[in-house]
Amino acid sequence: MIRVSDIVNIIEEFAPPELAYSWDNTGLIIGDREKFVKRVFVTLDITKETVDMAIKAEADMIISHHPILFKGLQKIDYYNGDGYIVKELIKNDIAVYASHTSMDCTKDGVNDVFAKKLNINNAVVIEKNENFSEYGLGRIGKVKTTTLGDFAEFVKKQLNTPFVRVCGDLDKKIETVAVCGGGGSDLIDEVIKLGGDVFVTADLKYHISQDAVVSGLAIIDAGHYPTEVYVQEIFSDLIKDTGVEIIKSTHKDVFKIV
Repeated sequence: MIRVSDIVNIIEEFAPPELAYSWDNTGLIIGDREKFVKRVFVTLDITKETVDMAIKAEADMIISHHPILFKGLQKIDYYNGDGYIVKELIKNDIAVYASHTSMDCTKDGVNDVFAKKLNINNAVVIEKNENFSEYGLGRIGKVKTTTLGDFAEFVKKQLNTPFVRVCGDLDKKIETVAVCGGGGSDLIDEVIKLGGDVFVTADLKYHISQDAVVSGLAIIDAGHYPTEVYVQEIFSDLIKDTGVEIIKSTHKDVFKIV
């Protein structure tokens, strides 16, 4: 029989918690490490919707990329936000483990998979971990020469998303591509230093994007969900040989085109 602790050990061997940023909430957030596990629900997000899915699936454990209790919890109001989620998870005895920035930074984690999806060759880390220089946030490397407009269309196809937001001249030549799953605006200055032609990430603000273009860096904001939802496949591959039943979340991007 597999326990919560066994699942945790598998994930942490792949994505050591030491790689997580200090502000993050990576790790076992709710639950008993000795609990036996038959069904695991893998997800990008822990929301009311995904928790209800996990309960319906009779999951014993949730593995998520984005953590809950991210900013701490001072009140547990059963009818609001995290309070409802915490109550339902404890009531249904569902353990919760989050692998967030550790999974972003590790080898073959979110950012390496992102780079492979966009056919980036010889990708290297953009922001190195202060303790483990071979790991870190974001990736940058080379692609076959193309234009910004054509590359944006390729990104849409590879991430299976109906739209991206593009900043820059659509005829701009693209050879050096940087990526960061989720919000990567803090990496822009380093991407510019490394000679990036375009940065594919998410959650970019208007003026930050303007400044990047002035500095010669094109931007493709592909959205937070599309640039990270494939983490569910990473989690599934990690635990597929444990004998547990794996249920993948079917929740959709919070943003819709209307």
